[in-house]
Amino acid sequence: MKLNEIIKNRVSVKKYLDEKVDISLLTELLDVAVYAPNHKMREPWRFILIDQERKNELKQNWINQSGTIDPQDEKKFDNVFSAPMVIAFIMKLNQNYNDEIEDLQAVAALIQNFMLLAYEQGLGTAIKTPGFIELDGFKEALGIQTDEIIADLVMVGKPEIVPNPKPRIPAKEKISMY
Repeated sequence: MKLNEIIKNRVSVKKYLDEKVDISLLTELLDVAVYAPNHKMREPWRFILIDQERKNELKQNWINQSGTIDPQDEKKFDNVFSAPMVIAFIMKLNQNYNDEIEDLQAVAALIQNFMLLAYEQGLGTAIKTPGFIELDGFKEALGIQTDEIIADLVMVGKPEIVPNPKPRIPAKEKISMY
């Protein structure tokens, strides 16, 4: 399949088969995805892989750190972690605002690279940014340093249901010339 077809056909997958995802395959995909453009080669990212076997341990660590979990956050957690694998894309914060914006763009490009590569391999993905990723207790449970943020959680697995791609407004309708 050509790249333009991959870009147009990749969709967010919400339902996954109950099959483990090969960690070596994910590592290979991430090894390619890190070729995303990033200013001054700061490579401001790292990755935490959480499989089904570890999700309950993470949830318990979160409870231990926080004392309790808001029921809405717990529901969102269970939804995100219904995928066979979840990858937390972690970004190192930067004291320079412009550099931090460039770093966030680099992480976004890396995530897009990863998702396209995963689709090419028959895996489904979905980006999730639930509010609980900002909570200190959750970040501590996941081992996030004070100088880092969770840029995104990405659900990964063999899709049970693949929705049809949603139409987009053609770029030509949003182009203006200066």
